[in-house]
Amino acid sequence: METARKLGMGTKMYGNAFFKGIESKPRTWVRAVIENADGFAQVYPEHKYFIVEQLQLAGYFTGMTGDGVNDAPALKKADVGIAVEGATDAARAAADIILVSPGLSTIITAMVRSRKIFQRLKNYLCYRIAATTQILLFVFIAVLFLNNLDDAKYNGTTFFSVPA
Repeated sequence: METARKLGMGTKMYGNAFFKGIESKPRTWVRAVIENADGFAQVYPEHKYFIVEQLQLAGYFTGMTGDGVNDAPALKKADVGIAVEGATDAARAAADIILVSPGLSTIITAMVRSRKIFQRLKNYLCYRIAATTQILLFVFIAVLFLNNLDDAKYNGTTFFSVPA
């Protein structure tokens, strides 16, 4: 907790003691405490799973980082499980994203890069829809105005025919 305070991460940290007798407490109170917490430290694997589950039930999109076998259930339960560099095989198998470089700053880099890719895909999709609409409109107008020519008027010469 001292480290979190020095880093400015907040002081509402909960440990293993918070989860003793948690089943007897009202769920709304438990969710409110979890939502307003600045962090959790030295908790058991079932507590990590419980935290992720409660946040999901409250309607949050959850992400979890972990490196050990004890983190695997919560990594699997979270919407986005992130195994950090040096994680065990169990954590890697349970995670959605595996970081290969040390530090959590790679998560931010990955998010920025993925948003750029998503924006490019959106722009390309808009371009393709506009281009396809333009082509369809041109073909529709061409078919509408290029009707069959009167054979008697043009001495039986065929100017336009569609093989069908």
